[in-house]
Amino acid sequence: MQIKKTTIVVLLLIGSIGIALAAIADISGNWAGPLLTPDGKIAQLNYVFKADGTKLTGTGESVYGTGTVESGKIAGNEISFDFNLNGVNYPHKGKLYTDSIALAIDYSGTPLHVTLKRQLK
Repeated sequence: MQIKKTTIVVLLLIGSIGIALAAIADISGNWAGPLLTPDGKIAQLNYVFKADGTKLTGTGESVYGTGTVESGKIAGNEISFDFNLNGVNYPHKGKLYTDSIALAIDYSGTPLHVTLKRQLK
């Protein structure tokens, strides 16, 4: 009898962890956040991501223009992609949390960081 109870508890815990990880890994949707630029200004970044398994696609927009998410990859809660803006690729690497994404951006050799928040649109 004790073994059955233990087995049920373990299965419930595994199921709960799976549900929590699925919620964390859901990157599809609208994300936005303020980026401090190298010249000290704030630029609002807006991304629309779409996940398809381990592939990440989407678009992005800022005061500098609109671009596309290319070569996007999802590995657990880690993401990486190139953002193509006006023909120039800017590598992005980040970590996905339940309601935010911490991104490191390589802006032509200058490291930038931004935290994006999920937008409910």
